[in-house]
Amino acid sequence: MGTKLKQWLPGWHWSPGRRKSVARESVAEVDYGRLALQLATAERISEELPAVLQQLQPVLNSRLPHHPGSIQILLSHPNHGESILHHGQQSKPASSYIAALHRQLSSNRGSSSPPLRITDGAHQWQVIARELAHSEQQRFWLLFAFEGEIPALEQLNWRTCDLERCLQQGIEAWVQREEKVREALQAERAIYAAELHDSLAQILGYLRLKSARLHKQCQAEEYAALQAITEELASCTHCAYRQTRELITTARLTQQSESLSQGVINSIREFEQQSAIVFELDNRLQRNLLSPQQTLQALYIIRESLSNVVRHSHATHARVTLSLQGKLLQATIEDNGTGIDPQAARPDSFGLQIMRERAERIGGTLNITPRPAGGTSVCLQLDLDH
Repeated sequence: MGTKLKQWLPGWHWSPGRRKSVARESVAEVDYGRLALQLATAERISEELPAVLQQLQPVLNSRLPHHPGSIQILLSHPNHGESILHHGQQSKPASSYIAALHRQLSSNRGSSSPPLRITDGAHQWQVIARELAHSEQQRFWLLFAFEGEIPALEQLNWRTCDLERCLQQGIEAWVQREEKVREALQAERAIYAAELHDSLAQILGYLRLKSARLHKQCQAEEYAALQAITEELASCTHCAYRQTRELITTARLTQQSESLSQGVINSIREFEQQSAIVFELDNRLQRNLLSPQQTLQALYIIRESLSNVVRHSHATHARVTLSLQGKLLQATIEDNGTGIDPQAARPDSFGLQIMRERAERIGGTLNITPRPAGGTSVCLQLDLDH
């Protein structure tokens, strides 16, 4: 599993004049119910967690004064190799610390873990980890990180039970809400895909066959004046059919949880069955380094590129390369076809524009250029530090 490292610094403050700063509050004044509700109703929980942890950190310090430590939340995406550490400290935890947490906790199948010992340069941390909530896509771990002596577990349990309960209630409620939203979206997409398949796709499939037959029958000399019209009609109906099928596939694709590499492999297999083109995959990624959103958008771009190769390039060979150059992930799709001029796209063709918008949405760049030896090269670049 790869690890995408992100650190979140506290950015939350009380509104002026409303109440005093959390640093001056006594432990008794912390409203755990309000903090749990703040997490449960969060639009983006990643933006709320640092603020909540910043408020709870003084509680930990006051209850374990002889064991200075840090309260943290690790959000792990096991399927995508990504871990994000949230904390309420002013200083950033080292990347090696987060990477070690990810390695040890992503393979843990239980809801708790024995104390973890993590060396970070001159510092040695002992971390007690407990799982707060989980779903198919992510796991939330509560961490108590101590440098040096670690408190007895029974002392930690007794002193921090309300902190843990507050975080667990809020995050579990948020996870359940997000799961319901995700399931509703999946159900809606499944219905959408089925409706397309059973209605529009069937009609377009029929029209595709009939228009192709009509064009073939118009090859006779007496129908020469109709040949340009029937050829365009056959081409457009075939294109509409393929695009509808692609919409159905895309709707189903959003329901799958897979890495970029596996998604590209599945896509190549699919397009191989639709054409006589020889596809080659050069996958140099040892692990998935993208978030779920980045993976999905990158896969859409690659699929659209492969679809263009099959539909327009008249190529015999296509090559897909996935590589990592420093912190730059690159996906390249090349073919040996007739080539493409991205500046000469039809006004009613939005494919290339949508591809570029998808790349921008995930902080990437998309370059479409002719190959010196003939054909087209589509290159997607993503900065992993973006």
